[in-house]
Amino acid sequence: MFDLFPLRVSWAEFSANRQKAGGPLVTDPGDSRRKLAVKPNLTSILLLMRNSETRDYLSNLLTENLYSPILVKDQKELLHSVQQRESAIILIDCRAVTAYGARILSKIKVACQSCRVIIFCEKAHLSDKSHRELIKDILDIGVYACILTPYQDWEILSMISCYAPR
Repeated sequence: MFDLFPLRVSWAEFSANRQKAGGPLVTDPGDSRRKLAVKPNLTSILLLMRNSETRDYLSNLLTENLYSPILVKDQKELLHSVQQRESAIILIDCRAVTAYGARILSKIKVACQSCRVIIFCEKAHLSDKSHRELIKDILDIGVYACILTPYQDWEILSMISCYAPR
């Protein structure tokens, strides 16, 4: 009797391996074994974080999920890096936006129109009227998303994985 299911892997093993490898199962017509497809990461992920805890958390989360985040130290390095790319996902915290001003986002948009910017804000800042105005200005400029603490892994990963370069 021939086997309809040549892959002898439980659903739990399949799901765990798929998440680790970042892709669906594929079969090469010349190969009887199934293997995981590896999708190249065409979009760069740039992090400009003034809050070291947030920077370390995001860097570790992305690395654990097979992304290669690029940590930049300041506005100048970020803008130079953005100009070198066709598209990018830029993760920036509200402390960096406060330090460099909301104009940093306009500069990013000019340097790379297809870049997506995700802002990370601390919930405690929402009680501060000037910070709320800053968030309003940020959203008016056209950032992709604004995420408030506590950050959930699935929020971050879904925003990054759903983004496709234009």
